[in-house]
Amino acid sequence: MPYVFKARLCGLICPECPEPLARVKVRLYRSREGQDVTALAAASPKDTFALVSAERAEEKASSLIAEAETDEQGRIELELGDEQKYAGEAFELDVYLERVPGQEKEGPSPRQFTVTTLQPAWRQAESGFVAAWDYCLPYRHWCLIRGLFGAYTICGRIVHCETKRPIGGVKVFAYDRDWLQDDELGSAMTDGAGEFRIDYPWAAFQPGTFIDIELIGGPDLYFRVESGGGAPLLVESPSRGRDPDRENVGTCFCVELCLDEEPPGISDPFPVFTHVGGYKYLTQIDSIPPGSGLTVADNRAFYSWMRLNGILSKRLNGNPMEYRFELRTTDATGAPTSGWTPIDPSKIARTVIGIWEKYDPAFPGDPDPIKTKEYTVNGSPGPEELVATIVSGWIRVPQESNVFGLEGYFSPNGNMISLISPMIAAWGAVNLTGLVAGASATAPPVSQALAPDQHFSLRMRVREVGDIGPGLSAGTCQHIAIDNTLYDNILHHPSWMPIAQSNALGVAMVDVDQLIASGGCGEIASDLDVLFTAEHPNLGAVGISMSGPGGPYSFTLPAAAVPGQDWFGTATPNFVVANLQPCAYIVTLEVQLLLTTGDSIPDNLIDQIAFCKS
Repeated sequence: MPYVFKARLCGLICPECPEPLARVKVRLYRSREGQDVTALAAASPKDTFALVSAERAEEKASSLIAEAETDEQGRIELELGDEQKYAGEAFELDVYLERVPGQEKEGPSPRQFTVTTLQPAWRQAESGFVAAWDYCLPYRHWCLIRGLFGAYTICGRIVHCETKRPIGGVKVFAYDRDWLQDDELGSAMTDGAGEFRIDYPWAAFQPGTFIDIELIGGPDLYFRVESGGGAPLLVESPSRGRDPDRENVGTCFCVELCLDEEPPGISDPFPVFTHVGGYKYLTQIDSIPPGSGLTVADNRAFYSWMRLNGILSKRLNGNPMEYRFELRTTDATGAPTSGWTPIDPSKIARTVIGIWEKYDPAFPGDPDPIKTKEYTVNGSPGPEELVATIVSGWIRVPQESNVFGLEGYFSPNGNMISLISPMIAAWGAVNLTGLVAGASATAPPVSQALAPDQHFSLRMRVREVGDIGPGLSAGTCQHIAIDNTLYDNILHHPSWMPIAQSNALGVAMVDVDQLIASGGCGEIASDLDVLFTAEHPNLGAVGISMSGPGGPYSFTLPAAAVPGQDWFGTATPNFVVANLQPCAYIVTLEVQLLLTTGDSIPDNLIDQIAFCKS
């Protein structure tokens, strides 16, 4: 069966400014003699990064498995199999590029670098095995690569000094302070989030004529900000470029500039739904049909309360704004199977959408004159909390805009709703009465199929308050996989003080075969067969360990029956049981579920059983 490897690569200009590795070649190499593949695969990619010389690349060519060029979002998809003589093993992943993003011309020479040795977490699908990997190069590595191409960049943001509100639609000019003549490095307009980017070549700040003499050998930055009509809004002194934080900056530079006053005519940025929790759905969730709807980096489905967020504006077209979310069902490829339905407020949990603040000193000299409250959707109004109004399912964005007035000031934080995803569909529960450790729930006598993920689209609609129309689309996640199914009557460590659990997220059961006949009270002599069952539609890693004198001890598990879903059987000790010291021991089964709320993941499922060694 084929192996389909999906990846998305990006590089950090700074921790807040990633860029996709667009139109670069990704090369996969099989392991070579002398490599400790296990150690390399276990190491963090930040520790395995290495530049590859042209000579070394030529030496590795015979080990090439496959290569592909990334798209504009830094994504690739490679199908590996018999033709590539590939069977799921670890491979070395390199990147080859002739230029970097933002560079108009090719660099002095192509470059290649090794990112890591990767053992993909393969999951079985209908047509083969699938694995995905999402990785962003640390800025110290990516900016080194950019420097090799002489490609410098400034990643910045313009905000209002007092409110920190982003300011879009202004023009930013960047200059390099020279001894005799300053260089204009470039300019850019800010977007709705107040962000801008200026790319410039190494030659832009290097000596070019006899009058262009650098005092210090590197770009010394200062900025000018203008309105769309050319009116100056911020004019930094050239001497600012000699301050320690601006002098002789490196290949990558990130900056936040603030304006004392917002320029006239600047409107609120257009509201847009962009994230589910911390995941940007366009790039970090496989949300474009026929994608899986799972997270790109680690194939997680979503569950529980999900924070839907992005850019939340107070006004639309200069008027007070309101918004709501809608959903529709899809099939497993993201194709719609129903029409759009508004998400009822009863399916929205308390959501903090911003902070209300007011200048209100309690007494002259009050050291804390700014008083604040949380502004919520579906919260409880009180001394420390304000609640947004909901009319016919539409959430009205609070409009308070004067921190020094009676009304105060509302500052959005980007959160929109916290979706109670267990309430958006009928999930049910799987009854596992009769299941014993070491067996599969899908086989007799239980014969209960694991409930698959359910699939949805989510979108945000916005409109002006007073408008009774359907509103405008403000961001659509076309496909997301959600799983809130629970599992009932799971009998933990059934041979010794069995405990039945219901409402479990997944299945984790462990037992010891030698204890079954004795009702859990027999002693172990020379044999120890650990029975286990781990099941879930989004099953991750499964491990068995044992604690006791001389431990911890490990076990070898049989191959998974259905990788990523169903893993059961008998684990065998990686030690001589007869040599164990007479004492009590505890066997622990740990099961990872590939689920996320977008902000957090569930704890691993644990089951344990104890025994005594004679």
